[in-house]
Amino acid sequence: MTPDEPPPPPLSLGDAWDYRDSEPARARTSAVAHLHTPAHAQASVLRAYLDWRDGQLPQATEEVTAAISTLRLGAPSVWLGRGLNILAALQSTLNRADRAVELYEEQVALARHIEDAELTATALHDLAVELRHSDPHRAHAHITEALSTFRQLDYPFGVAIAHANLAEFARDQGDLTGASQHLTEALRYPHLDQHPHLEASLRCTQLELQLPLADPEAARTEQRLWDLQAASRNPELRASVALTLAARTEPDRRVGLLSTALNDLRVLGDHVLLPDLHEQLSSAFEQLGDLPQALTHLRETLAYTRRTHAAERRQNIQTFEVLSRIHALQDQAREERQRNQELQAHLQELRALNARIRELGRTDHLTRLSNREHLFTEGEHLAQTATEDTPVSAALIDVDHFKVVNDTWGHQTGDLVLQRVARMILDVARPGDIAARYGGEEFVLLRAAPVEDLRDSCHDLQQLIRLHPWHEVAAGLRVTLSIGVAQVTRPDFTQLVGDADRRLYQVKREGRNNVSDHD
Repeated sequence: MTPDEPPPPPLSLGDAWDYRDSEPARARTSAVAHLHTPAHAQASVLRAYLDWRDGQLPQATEEVTAAISTLRLGAPSVWLGRGLNILAALQSTLNRADRAVELYEEQVALARHIEDAELTATALHDLAVELRHSDPHRAHAHITEALSTFRQLDYPFGVAIAHANLAEFARDQGDLTGASQHLTEALRYPHLDQHPHLEASLRCTQLELQLPLADPEAARTEQRLWDLQAASRNPELRASVALTLAARTEPDRRVGLLSTALNDLRVLGDHVLLPDLHEQLSSAFEQLGDLPQALTHLRETLAYTRRTHAAERRQNIQTFEVLSRIHALQDQAREERQRNQELQAHLQELRALNARIRELGRTDHLTRLSNREHLFTEGEHLAQTATEDTPVSAALIDVDHFKVVNDTWGHQTGDLVLQRVARMILDVARPGDIAARYGGEEFVLLRAAPVEDLRDSCHDLQQLIRLHPWHEVAAGLRVTLSIGVAQVTRPDFTQLVGDADRRLYQVKREGRNNVSDHD
């Protein structure tokens, strides 16, 4: 278009939505043109999507929340489904997985109700990504169905995204060949240059696959990631790429790269990438000999973890309220047999509450130990019995250098290591103990006994770990544990975990592979 030519007229909102990925600037112009018209809510959904993709997360959240409130007042529509999808993705970004799952499931139900194939496939795909770790079998079924539908609809962006996530599923299962094949399919997307966030994610996964295989293309992939990191203004993209690149840079350059990413990401609040950034910064400062800075970032990691745990404890309290509401709704459903609007609303709420209860299960799916939610619920109860005569003790157990296990032998071997460690923890546990997976490669063992008693059991655990034939799991594999042990004599579970955590970090600073029950 020459300077004298008038700009093209705005597209209809339906056409603008179709152009949102290939021509985002044109789609935004059309969305703005439909604001303050009867289609204001629909235009706000489109603009929220574009703002989300541009990294304007607070603005996108405000826009789409207001749009959903308006659209809920009308008949079920594709625009309401799109708004639910965007809000769910934003909730996932802010590490609110339970809320994201609820919104995706609502979108799936709505899409099937209005018989919209693309909306259904999008909802199934994104729900699968959210359930990837908590329910992998269900997640794989959803994403495979979504990929088939995207192909039938000839929707290349959806096909690319589905392949990208299937590549991560395959990588987590140790299938590097399958992961590479899915990545190759995803990188064929013709408009990849217009989606730096997608390309960055694909390239990060690609580099992780190339390095163990000594692929000569790894250097080219790494340079592309540097280019994407330098060109982007999206703090989440910059942080995720920085974490991948930092592993291949010198400590002083790593500090600058990660510090910049950390400062950019802070505008998003308690983002899920913050602890990874702090942990890598701590390691870099330790290599540089700056131990005060290393300790500062370790403390930031701990502070983030404690904030997250506090939120999860509040969620446990809500579980009892949810159960009470479910029973009330069930009683009401039995009494009312008429399929009127009020009954339908109650049944819909009942389905959502049941879905939430499934997400708040008490068992960790990988190790079959108690999960963190159950640990904090039962740990608080156990701590209430602590006195000077009957102390309560906790051991915080960390698998040393677990990332090296994943990077060297693959995530499937890493999962097997966690399962065997969990089994040996149960071997030293006693009736009445609480054994739980704390998160990642960390475990907790609680006992109503003095700290010396639990410390002896931890030494027994260390002996089991030393004698275990790890070479049968993978050639050259060696596993050790760092353990911090503490006790309380008053009802304070938070102090108990905090003291054990502090002693665990003391063991790590002093060389790992040891047990400490004092500061």
